[in-house]
Amino acid sequence: MTNSKLIASVFTVLLLGCAPVKADPQFPNRSITVLIGFAPGGPTDAIGRVLFRQMSQELTVPMVVENKPGAGGNLAAQELLRAKPDGYTLLYGSSSITTAPPLAGREDLSPKTAFVVAGCSVMVPLILLINKSMNVKTSQELFDLIKAQPDKYFLGSSGNGAMDHLIALDVASRLDLKFQHVPYKGNGPALTDVAAGNITFMYAGAFNSALPFIKSGQVKALAVTSEKRSTSLPDVPSLSESVKGLAGFNTSTWQVILAPKGTDEVTLAKLDMALRRSMTDAKVLESFRYQGAELLNLDRKQCQRFVNDESDRWSATVKSLNLKSE
Repeated sequence: MTNSKLIASVFTVLLLGCAPVKADPQFPNRSITVLIGFAPGGPTDAIGRVLFRQMSQELTVPMVVENKPGAGGNLAAQELLRAKPDGYTLLYGSSSITTAPPLAGREDLSPKTAFVVAGCSVMVPLILLINKSMNVKTSQELFDLIKAQPDKYFLGSSGNGAMDHLIALDVASRLDLKFQHVPYKGNGPALTDVAAGNITFMYAGAFNSALPFIKSGQVKALAVTSEKRSTSLPDVPSLSESVKGLAGFNTSTWQVILAPKGTDEVTLAKLDMALRRSMTDAKVLESFRYQGAELLNLDRKQCQRFVNDESDRWSATVKSLNLKSE
């Protein structure tokens, strides 16, 4: 074979390998694997499992959750990157899909270019919590104290570069705040130490973990990070309404279904329709309320734009703060 024919053959193979998989009119006709980049029991896992039980009924095939924790969700994303774009391997991704790649220098895992949205599910605001013994009633009072004595106050987070840490830094940059940072291995240990008074405050991202502490009076909930109040905590104001300099502030964690790039539109539409129908189920909605989750109510194109905008936002934040994953 001549060099020109060899090059042509290789080029043809590459083109075929990059081409989208044709729509299967029988999709789905076997089980679907859903990757989750976090350990079982966390907020993404808890909400996802409720959704996928219902989606399984809508699609009439099993949906098998595989937890692939590690690297802030990058390990699961890396596995999706290698998956065939046929709709049978999906990723249930949280907002970390926009933060973990820039933190690790993995632009190949950017949700803007590596994957495609198959459906938008929910958003979950974070809750600003302090220990019950603090003589503070509002977020404004807390931030005024921190500004006056930055060395005295300690933020707990679920880890360097985690979403709660990044949101805390975002708020701090807007209000010119400085404080001590104590990273934990997860939301739970930080929450326990806020309740014990070992750290001053945190932005809790897991409603199902935080609500018992709030209801028992072990911690005080000062605000939520969404622009509007949470339906799960209607008496707790938003940062936007209660803090000078944060008008319009609106940040939450969120969850979407991603598929490999090249997945055909018919398959994506079937997945999106099953997701939308699942989110009208009474038991699913009841579980969402317990988790503090609010419906995003975005179609796939709107959701893709939303994910792209969030990716730009948090990539810029990570870069400006010169943050890297450990």
